[in-house]
Amino acid sequence: MSRKPPPPEAPPGAPATELHVCHNCMVRLDSSLGGVDLPRRIREAVAARGLGPTTRVFSSGCLGECPLGLVTVLVLPPNGTGSSLQLIDAGKDGEDLAERLANPPPPAGRP
Repeated sequence: MSRKPPPPEAPPGAPATELHVCHNCMVRLDSSLGGVDLPRRIREAVAARGLGPTTRVFSSGCLGECPLGLVTVLVLPPNGTGSSLQLIDAGKDGEDLAERLANPPPPAGRP
């Protein structure tokens, strides 16, 4: 039986995107969705897209959005500007969030 190699690490001092996953949302989920295990599944989904070394996933307190059946995630980009709240489906194991991080929408222009 072979062991999985450790995930690649970012160079020391490299800026990282932070994902703060609302713990309150996770514990309200149906137990079949494995709520409290969601941060690990998000890490795996992000790593599968090659973003693991520059992404950190944390469990956080309430983020003020309380969607039924969804989980709120605060996304803090490495440059510190443009943070956003993302609502994700726990049943997708973080794949929906990882896809948005890998393919962000173009920045909005001035009105």
